[in-house]
Amino acid sequence: MADPLRRRVRARLLFGLTHGSALVPGPLQDAAFATAAALVRRGRLGTLARENLLQALGDELDEVTRERVLRDCFHHSSRLLRNWMRLARSAPPDGPRASRGAWIDDAVTIDPSITILNEVLSRGRGALVVTAHIGDWELMVAAVRRLGHHGAVVGLQRPRDPSADWPVAMRRAYGVRTIPQDASPRRLLEVLHGGGVLGLVTDLEVRRLDGEFLPFLGRPALTMTAPAALARAARVPLVPMRCVARGPGRWDHVLSVEEPLALDTSLPRREATSDLLLRMNQTFERWIRETPEQWAWHQNRWRTAPGEYDAVPLEERHRRNRERREAGR
Repeated sequence: MADPLRRRVRARLLFGLTHGSALVPGPLQDAAFATAAALVRRGRLGTLARENLLQALGDELDEVTRERVLRDCFHHSSRLLRNWMRLARSAPPDGPRASRGAWIDDAVTIDPSITILNEVLSRGRGALVVTAHIGDWELMVAAVRRLGHHGAVVGLQRPRDPSADWPVAMRRAYGVRTIPQDASPRRLLEVLHGGGVLGLVTDLEVRRLDGEFLPFLGRPALTMTAPAALARAARVPLVPMRCVARGPGRWDHVLSVEEPLALDTSLPRREATSDLLLRMNQTFERWIRETPEQWAWHQNRWRTAPGEYDAVPLEERHRRNRERREAGR
């Protein structure tokens, strides 16, 4: 079956922008991306972001502040896109063209808390890093790779969507593998067992994976249980990490690591999972309140309400897929 036209167009646009942006002066890129962000803010995504912000932080921010946060949020998204275009033209730090990624070292200041990540890695079981769609999570991965760490990130790869190949190619350019969300858990555990860093962005609603409704900014939100399942299987804690810009409109970022979140083994299995994920969500909530303009308010974080949808565990989905394949023979 052919890929939908809009997805093919989007893929060509992304790959075309990657190569074309290298020829356009920085100020012109800023102006173009900022204009695009302003237009998007006036559309459906802007409406969704405004509704989310009102329901999540409406009691904490007045209307003027909320509108400023929304404006800065979409401006921040435009800068993310420009950063990612540069990342897609970078190179691994241990390759023959390592200098192409030297700008990453200037763009990211490594906080002394990086010793937390180093200490976790020193145990020989890898590091299971969790983060949110805040700041620049792709730049964070690139900065960790520039420090000499190896590993992979888990990312969405939609079938019949060539535009999903673009973030995979971007990460590959600076030396990081992408493992699909629907991959076997064994592939994820192999990264950790090999002493690598496995990165998860875990503030999204993912209906395809096993999930649990937990509070997030005051509202029940479908939260994937995969981080807790991996932490239990690999016997490692979750390591919260973020890379945020120093202020609205600034290009320089700070990468920081927080104390690991470990499973409470004194609790029953399901309760331990809920407890760990709740603490993870609370960490993200604190980050969002500190820099609300750097979180992706335009995502469908609260699309599903409790009782509306039963998430399908990964192993069950694999079983159903096998049955479909066998039935089609």
